[in-house]
Amino acid sequence: MQAFTNPFPLETTSLIHCITNEISCEMLANGILALGCKPVMADDPREVLDFTKQSQALFINLGHLSAEKEKAIRMAASYADKICLPMVVDAVGVTASSIRKSLVRDLLDYRPTVLKGNMSEIRSLVGLKHHGVGVDASAKDQETEDLLQVLKDWCQTYPGMSFLVTGPKDLIVSKNQVAVLGNGCAELDWITGTGDLVGALTAVFLSQGKTAFEASCLAVSYLNISAERIVVQGMGLEDFRYEVLNQLSLLKRDENWLDAIKGDVYEQRGA
Repeated sequence: MQAFTNPFPLETTSLIHCITNEISCEMLANGILALGCKPVMADDPREVLDFTKQSQALFINLGHLSAEKEKAIRMAASYADKICLPMVVDAVGVTASSIRKSLVRDLLDYRPTVLKGNMSEIRSLVGLKHHGVGVDASAKDQETEDLLQVLKDWCQTYPGMSFLVTGPKDLIVSKNQVAVLGNGCAELDWITGTGDLVGALTAVFLSQGKTAFEASCLAVSYLNISAERIVVQGMGLEDFRYEVLNQLSLLKRDENWLDAIKGDVYEQRGA
């Protein structure tokens, strides 16, 4: 797609600090390695700042939250804001948990670079009606017209932040740009952690100097196009997971992979 430039080969081998859940920790680490960066997963408050200080981007995922992890999240986010470290916040489970929703809203004070969630999570966060259950989005929440209007207003309040909203159509909204992207395959829902992985890949591209908007578009497209290249006929769940990681490491060799991005990018009117 003409709107973006190919980020490969990466300019530096960045360290990406992920405060994430134990369920998808390995997938995120391997995905970051596949793109050419280094992951670290440190969520103990006693050491979290030691690793944040060495990192080139911070990814915060609210999955599997605890009191100790919340303390570490707040410490890392505060430090990232202080030194302008790129930060991605994944609002996992805010549809079900008032504690998580309150935490995400507090984290907005630390000016995250990207705020990510599925359609139900973001609708819940911004005060729109939603049908999400647990950490999953509802098929009833996939209309984007009302959400887009609210996100445009939020981007005026938080002008340096982009929203990355995942679904059958991925929606990326910044103060000046909107993208509606359509890559991917249904089989990505077979395995846990693919949404978390999008957030980690966004942090990778932010560490390379990409804007919040471009990093978000590149990350969700890179995973979805990787999945599209898998021949899933007759394949089981674990084989598909294995092939997702394979393709993440291989797609960057294709100089023309951006041509496979489906969707539209346009300027915000009145921005």
